[in-house]
Amino acid sequence: MEDSPEPQDLLDLARTIALAAGRSVGQAAVLTGAGVYMGRAGHISKAGTRVLSVLSMRVTIPCMLFSRVVPQVSWELLLEAWPMALLPLFFVATGLALGSAVVKITRPPDSFRKLVVAAVAFGNSTGMPIVILSMLMQQIGYLYAEEESVRSSQPRA
Repeated sequence: MEDSPEPQDLLDLARTIALAAGRSVGQAAVLTGAGVYMGRAGHISKAGTRVLSVLSMRVTIPCMLFSRVVPQVSWELLLEAWPMALLPLFFVATGLALGSAVVKITRPPDSFRKLVVAAVAFGNSTGMPIVILSMLMQQIGYLYAEEESVRSSQPRA
């Protein structure tokens, strides 16, 4: 029978998750603040903000995800974490249900209903994976480092 986790372990896990989420939110806030400043100061035009948005969504975010995730991937990790591949389906399905509820409650014009549902369904499609992956990469590194330290401290036969 497995022992239940110690309260200190749960506190450490909660602290790790909160720090990872806080770091991601902090980075986003700093970048947003810089963008707002640059736009209001006239350094970036409306067309420039569109270019930066497309560049961010189609180039830099995918590159960052692959550069942080791919080096850490192993067959062992894939076998343990495969259910995470189903999470996007869950997030989008939940978002579609919530978007439909928002449409029923707010009753936007017919021409705008599908956009409302899509906005709610895909609202965190870029930000959420970054927060989750950042937290997981820290946690996975911690767990594997802990396993390695246990293995190296055991006497060899």
